[in-house]
Amino acid sequence: MLRGPTTTGRLISVAAGCFLLVACGSQTPSGNTGGSGGAASGTGGGSSGGATGAGGATGSGGAATGTGGGSSGGATGAGGATGSGGASTGGATGTGGAAGHGTGGATGTGGSTSGAGGTGGGAGKGSGGATGTGGGAGGAAASPVTPTEVSGSGTYGFSWGDVLFQVDASTGGRVSKLSLSGTDLIVGPASDATTWGAVFWTSPRSAWTPQTWPPPAAIDNAAYTPTISGNDLIMTGSTDSSIGVAMVKDYTADATSGWITINYTIKASKAIKAAPWEVARVPRGGVVFFPLGVSSSLAAGPLAVTQSGGAVWFDDAAKTATSPSGDKLAADGTMGWEAYAVGGDLFLKRFTDTPTSAQAPSPEGEICIYPGATWLEFEVQGPYTSIAANGTLPWKVQWKVVKIPSSVTVAAGSSTLFAFAQQQAAL
Repeated sequence: MLRGPTTTGRLISVAAGCFLLVACGSQTPSGNTGGSGGAASGTGGGSSGGATGAGGATGSGGAATGTGGGSSGGATGAGGATGSGGASTGGATGTGGAAGHGTGGATGTGGSTSGAGGTGGGAGKGSGGATGTGGGAGGAAASPVTPTEVSGSGTYGFSWGDVLFQVDASTGGRVSKLSLSGTDLIVGPASDATTWGAVFWTSPRSAWTPQTWPPPAAIDNAAYTPTISGNDLIMTGSTDSSIGVAMVKDYTADATSGWITINYTIKASKAIKAAPWEVARVPRGGVVFFPLGVSSSLAAGPLAVTQSGGAVWFDDAAKTATSPSGDKLAADGTMGWEAYAVGGDLFLKRFTDTPTSAQAPSPEGEICIYPGATWLEFEVQGPYTSIAANGTLPWKVQWKVVKIPSSVTVAAGSSTLFAFAQQQAAL
């Protein structure tokens, strides 16, 4: 976010050969071209009301690559609702995780598998947030975690192994806790209603009315309506009449792969143009890094960054970076992931890469970092998209938290740290 006066444009545009996706799936590795599997519709895959489907339909399988297995763009289904382009049930697949995109905006995501797919091979996702069950990582069957309410507190969450993930329905349906072995990787509740946890906004901030700060309460910190539907924890917000949007957040978690999946939906009550924008406040003192394309560049703002090994690095060990003017780092990444290493833990975000041409106007960017008093804002934005009145814009981000092995050097520019994060992003 920008906490001071709005700054002038800073993000340097770079060449990109991608087309704008109305909805986002998981990061799609290149590989085998998709076959007939992308055209099949998963049960509930094209629904618009947030119901849970039974899963994206798999490719017909049997071939060495699995039909529809690893296509870079996913097969297109008719009418805008697609099944997953993920791993097929027959034969070994190529690298999975492909997203299938329908022309009407509904997407079937191919999940996060590599190797043979789990049941369903991924999640079937409709334009309004309908979710199917997904396959696990590396060919293992999925182990979805069932959400529960925490002792009638209005806080809901998922817990498995040494991971605890919680959402506060009373304050924006935001992520209020993310911990690994008892160590918090999200900054918890503060004295103000805004600068803590992880939230979901529209970008750019310059389009907020009647003011550009603080964020509209209806989407940021007002109460959301919680619903548990099977293994989905759904938070539904009220409409902010000034900018004409309401937010829906659909959280799921899988114990096998370790991925937490957040399917966001912007619901527009009037015609708007906006980009989806996720902001997570993480504790200071770690190392932020993300891959930067060969032809890409960035605006570092108040941060002293380095570039090496094809990545941008910001080392916050000194915790001295400040931004009195509200300036921030804004960059165009590549590969569809960003990472934060702190205290021996890695917090990884995975998303569909958005080309520069599809990003919100400067000073925004696909990846943004802002230094706060006791936290960093660890941000990602999706494609800047026109949404019709009463239309929706779905977008997906996945999170994972893992221990960093002792064999990995945790430092800016570390090739072993970059390789470890990239490996985790592919699982």
